[in-house]
Amino acid sequence: MQDNDNRQYQINISGNRFTISSPYGEEHVREVEKFLDRQIKEVSEQTEAFGPSSIAMLVALNLADKLLALQKRVSKFDGLEEDLDTLCFRLDKVLANNDAEK
Repeated sequence: MQDNDNRQYQINISGNRFTISSPYGEEHVREVEKFLDRQIKEVSEQTEAFGPSSIAMLVALNLADKLLALQKRVSKFDGLEEDLDTLCFRLDKVLANNDAEK
C-alpha cells in the first residue's frame, strides 16, 4: 500500500501512549497493540530485567527469533506452488494423450 493510505491510531502499550500510522485498519492495529502488550507482560513476569528498555529489548529479541524461525520455515515452500502447477500441467497432458489413444 502507498504511504498516503496510512491512518493514524492511538495505542497504549504497558501504560505508554503512542501514535502510530498503519494502512491495515483499526482492527489490525488493535490486534498488534494487544499482542505487544501481552508479550511485554509475559517477559516482565518471567525475567528479572530492570527497566522498560531492558524488557523491550528482550521482547524484541524474542520476536526476532520467532520471525527468523518462521521465515526459514516459509522459505522451504518457496516455489512449491509453481512446481505443483507444472506437475498438474504435465499430468493433464499425459492423461489427455492416454484418452486420445483409447
